[in-house]
Amino acid sequence: MLRNTGLFMLLLLMSSLSWAHYPVLNCHLSQNPTSGDTVICSASFSDKSLAPNVVIEVYSEDDEVVSQGRTNDDSSYRFNRPQGAFFILMDAGPGHALEISNEEVTGL
Repeated sequence: MLRNTGLFMLLLLMSSLSWAHYPVLNCHLSQNPTSGDTVICSASFSDKSLAPNVVIEVYSEDDEVVSQGRTNDDSSYRFNRPQGAFFILMDAGPGHALEISNEEVTGL
């Protein structure tokens, strides 16, 4: 009986782990000679679900906020490319925060 209970608990734990997902942030540079360079980010989760209305903050290398807002209904966020190094923080709630550096932005 104890062995069956242990096996049941193990299976229950493993099934709950399969529900877990983590945040994903994909950003790329869009160059425009007239309006300047724009960084476009798409927020989602590892289970392929979109992440609309998620907080996005962009910080300079001096830890100053250079852009902040929320993803739109399409789970995207746009901002003007800052001068120098920067990093992007995605905060989708407790346990769902992600930070990427400018080196992870495609096209930079």
